[in-house]
Amino acid sequence: MAEEKSTLTLLKSPLSGDNSRHGPAIDDAAGMATYDGTLFDNPEFEHHEETSNIQLFFDLFFVANLTSFTNAHEINSIPGSLSYLNEDSGQTFANPTQKALSSYIGFFTVLWITWVQVTLYDVRFATDSVFERLAHACHFGVMVGLAVIGPQFNDPNADPVPWAVMQQLSLILMASRVVLICQYGTTLFFVWRYRDSRKPIAAVVITLSVAVILYLGVSFAFYNETAHNAYIAWYVIGVVEVASNLFIAKFNDSISFQNTHLIERMTCLTLIILGEGIIGLTKTIAKIETLDFSFSPSAIGGIISATLIIYFIYQLYFDNVRLEPFNSLRQLLWAGLHFPFHMALVLLMEGINQMFVWSHIVEDLDTQINNLLKIPDSDTSEQFWGAVNGTVNYVFNTFPSDEKTYLEVEDALDLLSSDASATDDQAYSAVAQLMTGLGKVIFEGFGWEAPEAEGESEVSGNFDEIIDNFYQQYLNVFSISFAYFCISAGVVLIGIGIFTYLSYKGDAHHRHRFTRYLGVIVTLLVGLGLTLLSTAVLTDASQVLGNTPWTLPLLLFLLLILLFVNHVPDGSGGRKHRKGSVEHIHLHNREE
Repeated sequence: MAEEKSTLTLLKSPLSGDNSRHGPAIDDAAGMATYDGTLFDNPEFEHHEETSNIQLFFDLFFVANLTSFTNAHEINSIPGSLSYLNEDSGQTFANPTQKALSSYIGFFTVLWITWVQVTLYDVRFATDSVFERLAHACHFGVMVGLAVIGPQFNDPNADPVPWAVMQQLSLILMASRVVLICQYGTTLFFVWRYRDSRKPIAAVVITLSVAVILYLGVSFAFYNETAHNAYIAWYVIGVVEVASNLFIAKFNDSISFQNTHLIERMTCLTLIILGEGIIGLTKTIAKIETLDFSFSPSAIGGIISATLIIYFIYQLYFDNVRLEPFNSLRQLLWAGLHFPFHMALVLLMEGINQMFVWSHIVEDLDTQINNLLKIPDSDTSEQFWGAVNGTVNYVFNTFPSDEKTYLEVEDALDLLSSDASATDDQAYSAVAQLMTGLGKVIFEGFGWEAPEAEGESEVSGNFDEIIDNFYQQYLNVFSISFAYFCISAGVVLIGIGIFTYLSYKGDAHHRHRFTRYLGVIVTLLVGLGLTLLSTAVLTDASQVLGNTPWTLPLLLFLLLILLFVNHVPDGSGGRKHRKGSVEHIHLHNREE
């Protein structure tokens, strides 16, 4: 063990064996054989077939960051500046979900681009040295910095504008690229005598240096509070960074991603995101169990459906992953398309939780609140007050509430119990106020906050208007959640279909090419259909479906059909093919 520890050097060459300028490490003596490499234009890098432990550890920082951000920003509760008009009341309400969704997508974009830039370096040039370990420690620090920024990362267009947060994020991104410049710089040092490799690596360093300057310039825009829209530069710079890195690798064989484990790195992150989805689901289950203490048959069905959806997506994706190396173009397409795929997968994991919680809220409202409307009108004073007292005690003893809502419910109870001269309209308005107050407590207890009205804080009107206006606010929030749930599910399936096509295109040894492509076509069509299902929010169809416990079982049924189409024709479930692919890799490596 002591001898293995002594091999850790200050700086280690990424070149394999005799290609190294100074031997395996910078402080090793270079033998005469090392100069034979000058006869060649390109060096040979020491590529690794598997993801290293430190790379997996970096992935955990990614998913931990994402989990903490999701906990702080559920896509159903953060107030925003977008608004909608309630046609019945004529009031304008701030829409809380659209801005939360845009913030979620924006933060994930920054996080994923930072992750992939580190990954693109690691799969080609990473070594085990003191310098590389220090560099990864800096990358871990960047992820921690993003975790600190995450809870404060709201709407950049908010009033007041979060100038300090935006400046800090720009500086964190700049620091990440500075570390990458140092890493690529050491690689450039070792390959300096290879002209064809020197130029592309120098080009990557130049693009990163330009990004550092731009991130610094954007930070000054936030520091001087001159242009809050400068945050758009984060995404433009990030996309150009990644695209440039991939483009340079595509046209320079010496630093290409051939024979690297880039595909494995993408699949590892997919697996981790699916695992994060399971963690989110278990937290949702624990939250419901804590509040309601039990599960109805429909809630149990929702749990089973949500779990199987995640499991079936896992099967559809990994059963179609081919470990045999792709050609360079398809490999780059595979890597680049994982950005929208991973974003959609993260949103789908969140959407599954929201659909499950929404169906449970509807069930609770029907059991506790709407049950008050089912009491007969004739001679039911004792029955009415028994139901009211039981509902009020249950709601306020089960769910947390604020003082304002408590006082509203108390005023409604006082009006119903003490004011004998109240008219029927006043009494019904008091009942409506009671029901909306209790309903608000239940909604907010499960994490759904009502949009805030601009102007008047209370909605006036008769019984039907008050109830309709109250529920319509939440239904507008649900419509956005339903839309991104359908779109993200569709994009995930479309991504799986494309990845399957990229994995198997041109495979002359596959005996079931027709059935494989049939599975790809069906998967793409189902994904497109789910995406188009999001247009149901333009009518009441999404609300009708959402008010039933069948949203998740419907998606589960579609995934079950796709599993049948993709696996039954060849009867192998992809396992035999993957095994053959692994054997082909070993044979290919031995031949080389």
